Amino acid sequence: MGAIAGNEIKPTVLELGGSDPFIVMPSADLDAAVSTAVTGRVQNNGQSCIAAKRFIVHADIYDDFVDKFVARMAALRVGDPTDPDTDVGPLATEQGRNEVAKQVEDAAAAGAVIRCGGKRLDRPGWFYPPTVITDISKDMALYTEEVFGPVASVFRAANIDEAVEIANATTFGLGSNAWTRDETEQRRFIDDIVAGQVFINGMTVSYPELPFGGVKRSGYGRELSAHGIREFCNIKTVWIA
Repeated sequence: MGAIAGNEIKPTVLELGGSDPFIVMPSADLDAAVSTAVTGRVQNNGQSCIAAKRFIVHADIYDDFVDKFVARMAALRVGDPTDPDTDVGPLATEQGRNEVAKQVEDAAAAGAVIRCGGKRLDRPGWFYPPTVITDISKDMALYTEEVFGPVASVFRAANIDEAVEIANATTFGLGSNAWTRDETEQRRFIDDIVAGQVFINGMTVSYPELPFGGVKRSGYGRELSAHGIREFCNIKTVWIA
């Protein structure tokens, strides 16, 4: 689309997806972080460009977070999306479901640990269960790539430096979350996470009042807010003697 528009000298704004980090530090409200992590990962059945996808947790609280997170993810109900009791519905296409399944299977074959889910459901429809994966190494594709389905990758970070390093170890840069009550840590994440958006102690969401967009392979330009409309405005210079 960008190439075609370029040939016609047309301005474009491209939002091309993301692999958003969700960082949790020791000072965070752990229960609130876990609750938001679940919602952030499975919103729209995990098919959201700004869904949290890579969960980066400080070593001091890693085990507690994983235990709570896995329990909440495993308890989600998969079923008919028109049923109000359903938490997670099917993926949009068979190809999308198959791609998610392959990403999980490849990671498991390479040594990653599946804490819940991880197997296609034996039922009609393109369903995939809420899945949590840990022990992901840098040589696995899952370390950096986007998973467009209800699959959460969880990483252990020894300190804030490693948390930032893992967060930025991807070609994407759309949204991001950081959970900490420490104002110095908040400023570090705001300054050093390479993304178009940084949400502190809250879920990444799209508001009409706020500019929306990313960096790196997540695209360029901004949607929404005054910045969004100005992407498609031409500035006219007028000079009268």
